[in-house]
Amino acid sequence: MLLAAALTALGSAAVMAQTNVYSLNAVGYVNVTLLPGFNMVADQLQSGTNTIGSLINDASTQYDKMVVFKWTGTGFQSDTANSILSTYANDWDNGGTITLNPGEAAWIKNPNTTNMTLTFVGTVPTGTLSTTIAGNGAFTMLSSQVPQGGDLTTDLGYSNYFQGDTIYVYNPTNSKYTVSTYNTNTGQSGYLGNFVGTAGDPIIGVGQGFWYKTGVGAPTTTWTRTFSVNQ
Repeated sequence: MLLAAALTALGSAAVMAQTNVYSLNAVGYVNVTLLPGFNMVADQLQSGTNTIGSLINDASTQYDKMVVFKWTGTGFQSDTANSILSTYANDWDNGGTITLNPGEAAWIKNPNTTNMTLTFVGTVPTGTLSTTIAGNGAFTMLSSQVPQGGDLTTDLGYSNYFQGDTIYVYNPTNSKYTVSTYNTNTGQSGYLGNFVGTAGDPIIGVGQGFWYKTGVGAPTTTWTRTFSVNQ
């Protein structure tokens, strides 16, 4: 159950899957720790525009030199927090227009030698939630639309996998990926297939994005999940 335990300090608030994720009537916040260097980050709350200029406003200069890279399907768009030269009120060079909606993900480069914490505030997505995944060997950078951690298929409800689909989960502590590939060709009678590789069924954390590469010939598909905060 996602909303599992009451917290005394927050009255009727509840902890969601991790101790740093809280919700009150489906409105809450998520703390995401950025290690020095690159992190693949997701914001799984709805806060209006969900642009980095509003989510990570650099007017206080605390995010100076942070860089965001978002995959478009054919290349990356990027923006840099720059309180010295930016002409925008949010102090992002390109206006901070890159979005980080639930279901999306982006690289965020922490320019410091120490950890940083991003706090995302908004409402928990509910209802029927769908995220498009590009087909035929393409890469998609994505995340769960729900702020919940766990394995991709059992806990996070993904089931539209095809032969050869591969998932890459980045670990910023060692700058390496754990890799899982969906494989039905095991030679076992009646075997329905599973993710195999260095990670098996991928484990995705709250606030974490990952790469999804579809197998050759796989169609464009969707990751669809019906979710209620009462689950």
